[in-house]
Amino acid sequence: MTALAAPPLASPTTSAPAAVSKGIVPGVIIGLAVAYLTMPFAQATGGRDSWALTKAAVVVVVALIAAKPWQRLRVGTLALAVAVAGAALIVCLVTPPGWFGATRASSYGVAAGAFVAVASYARSVRRAYLIGAIVAAAGAVQFCWSFVAWWGGRDQSIPMVGTFYWHNQYAAFLLAPALVALTLLVNHRPPWRLVGWVVAPLAVAGVVYSSSRGGLGILIGGWLLIGVLASRVKPNRGALVRWLAASVLAAGVTLALAGPPFFSTSASPFAGAQARSSAGGTADASSSYRLQMWHEAVIVFDHYPAVGVGYGALESTAAKLTPATWPRSPLAHNDYLQALAEGGLLLGLPFLAACASVGVGLLRGLRSRARRRVLDVRTGLIVGAGALMAHAAIDFDWTYPALFTLAAVVSAAAIAPTLRRPDNPTSGTLRTEVERSTRPRVRVALVAVLAIVIGVGAIAGHRGALQLGFGTKSAPAIATTGAGIG
Repeated sequence: MTALAAPPLASPTTSAPAAVSKGIVPGVIIGLAVAYLTMPFAQATGGRDSWALTKAAVVVVVALIAAKPWQRLRVGTLALAVAVAGAALIVCLVTPPGWFGATRASSYGVAAGAFVAVASYARSVRRAYLIGAIVAAAGAVQFCWSFVAWWGGRDQSIPMVGTFYWHNQYAAFLLAPALVALTLLVNHRPPWRLVGWVVAPLAVAGVVYSSSRGGLGILIGGWLLIGVLASRVKPNRGALVRWLAASVLAAGVTLALAGPPFFSTSASPFAGAQARSSAGGTADASSSYRLQMWHEAVIVFDHYPAVGVGYGALESTAAKLTPATWPRSPLAHNDYLQALAEGGLLLGLPFLAACASVGVGLLRGLRSRARRRVLDVRTGLIVGAGALMAHAAIDFDWTYPALFTLAAVVSAAAIAPTLRRPDNPTSGTLRTEVERSTRPRVRVALVAVLAIVIGVGAIAGHRGALQLGFGTKSAPAIATTGAGIG
C-alpha cells in the first residue's frame, strides 16, 4: 500500500527576505537621490557649476527607474511633467540664444523628473517622514557650510549666503527645512522629533542672518500658521507647548550666534539687514526695483508671446523695448514671469499649469488637515512647499537648479497621495478592457520620454550657468543688480 505524502508547505520565511528587499531598495535609492539633490547638488553654487546638472540628471533618472511611476501615477501627471521638460528644451531650438541657456532648460527637466520620482514614492506618511527628514537635514548642512564662512569673516553685519553665494536664495533654501523641522518636533514622533529640535533653530537663524526680508516674512507666516494648526490638534498632547518651546529656542539660538563665544562682541541679529538699508537697499527701493523688473518681463512677453526671447535674453530685449532709465537684469525676479518672458506660451502654459495644479493640491491638503485637526510631516511639507512657491514669486530662486529641484521634491512629497492613479475598474465593458491594455503602455512611454529629455538636457547643459545674460556684458550669476527683498 502506497502512502500518499502531503505536498510540502511553502515556508513564509523563504519569500519574506525577497519581499522586504523589494520594498527597501527603492526607498534607499530615492532617499539617496533626495539627499544628493539637496546637499552635494546645492553645494555646487546652487547647481550652477559645470557638470553639476549633468550629475543630478543621472541621479534623477536612476530615481525614476526605482520609483516606477508608470505603475503609480496618473497619465495626466506624467504628461504634464513631459510637457514642461520637453517645452523647456524646445525653447533652445526656436529662440536666438539657442543652447546658451541649456542649463536653464535642463533644470526644468531635472525638476520635473524629481517631482515624478518623489510623488511616486512618497504615497504613505511613513515614506513622507523619510523625505521630510532628509529635506530638514539638508537645511542643517547648508547652514553649517554657511556659518563656517560667515564666522570666519568676523563681521556680524555680513549676510550669510551659503553655497548659493547670494543671501536671498540661501534664505529661500532654508524655508522648507525650517518649517518641516518644526512639524517634526511638534508632532513628537520618534526618532524624527530629534531632527526637528536640531534643525529648526539653526534654519531660523540662517534665514535671519541672511538679511533676507522677504524670506524672513514668509518664514514667520509659515511658522505662525503651523502654530495655529498645533493649537487645534486633537488630541493635542502638548503640541502647542512644543511649538512655543521651539519658538523660544529658535530665538535664543539666533541671538547667541552673534555674540560670545563666536564673536568678541555682541551684535544684533538684524545687523546685516540694517547695513543693507544704510547702503540704499531699503525695502521701498527693492520693491520698486522688482515692480519695474516684473513690468519689463510682461512687456517682453507681450512682444514675443509665442516662444519668448530665449534663456538669458530678457535684459538685452528689454533694453530695446523700455526706457533707458529702467533697471536692467537678465532675471525677472519672479520665476513665473521669467518662464513666460523666456519661453512664451510654449513653456509658460505647461509650466504655469503645473504650478497651478501643485498650488491647488497644497491648498486642498492644508484645508483637509485643518478640518481633521492633523499635524504631521505632510503638513510641514505642504506649508514648506507653499513658502517656496511664494518666495519664487518675488525673486529668481528657480534660476538656481538646486532650489528648483528642492521645490519639486517638497511639493511632490506634500501632495503625493492625491496624484495616485485610481485602482483598475472592475467593469468588464469593452472600453474598460481597451483602457486596461493601452494606458500602461502610455504611462511607460511617457516616463521613457521624460528620461530621454532629461538625458538630452544633461548633455546639453553640462557647461553650467554661471553667466546669465545673452547678448549683454552681464556679470556672473553670483552677482545681480538690486538689493532684493526676497
